[in-house]
Amino acid sequence: MDDNTLGTKMLKEWELDLFLDAYEAARGQRLEVRGSGERPDFLCARRNGHIVGVELTKVARGPEPGTSDQIMCARPSADPHDVADRLIQTIERADAERRTGPWRCRDQTILVLQVIDCPLSELAPLLDSIGPGHFANHGFAEVFVADHAELAHRKLEVFGLHPRRRWGHYRRDRCRPYG
Repeated sequence: MDDNTLGTKMLKEWELDLFLDAYEAARGQRLEVRGSGERPDFLCARRNGHIVGVELTKVARGPEPGTSDQIMCARPSADPHDVADRLIQTIERADAERRTGPWRCRDQTILVLQVIDCPLSELAPLLDSIGPGHFANHGFAEVFVADHAELAHRKLEVFGLHPRRRWGHYRRDRCRPYG
């Protein structure tokens, strides 16, 4: 395995750990990692032994001129309306992949939409005003938005989009940046 592949795998595992902690805080249920791969990224077990897939998908603006300068110089947040549109598009694209080709746990996969350019504190009020109906036309067992925009300032927070009983912003305590 080359260094790039190893680095990507380690990053995905770290992102999964962040999500599993947030999921446990939100749902009161710990998922145990049972394997990794593609389609979905990970297989996990619930307390009852039921296996579910976890698919991590980044939702971000496309590359723009000067992107690295903007990242290094506190690039302003993306517009929450644009992010909400991208969430819907990403769910549709991920669901099309889920329905076709090889996919383990096809009907029991949790989709995690990793938002990196708009804090959940800015996105959550818009999602609440839109409501769960816009995020229900797919075959995922659960869908969560994960706030990767503010990881330096707090534990990973999530917003449940699906199913309806999981709807809402699951806030976490603030923590000190970098330890």
